[in-house]
Amino acid sequence: MTCSDRCVAGLIILPVQLLDGVGAGIFGVLTPLVVADLTRGTGQYNLALGAVAPAHGVGASLSGLAAGLIVDHSGHSAAFLTASGVASLAFALLLAAMPETAGDLAAADARVGSPARPQRADAASL
Repeated sequence: MTCSDRCVAGLIILPVQLLDGVGAGIFGVLTPLVVADLTRGTGQYNLALGAVAPAHGVGASLSGLAAGLIVDHSGHSAAFLTASGVASLAFALLLAAMPETAGDLAAADARVGSPARPQRADAASL
């Protein structure tokens, strides 16, 4: 491999790694936020987040295994098309089944007290 080949490979890898890091950061922040949004006022946040985290790990492990098996048997194009199809189905399921919770936030805050607006203690109650 010549220097120019390594330089080109380095120029390709850097943006891909940067995009991977940004995606992982967004995904890592959004997961707890979505779980908090869906479990607001129920007291089940830790239980729900504890169920979501292993599901992510199992999904990540199985997807690599499945992609490897598909590549071995049918090639890279088939693996990419299969992954694209599964992602499209997951996105369609998200659009169809994920409830919109933005309108429910005011009602949930009224039930449990808004964490964004903590109540101040009066001097008389101390």
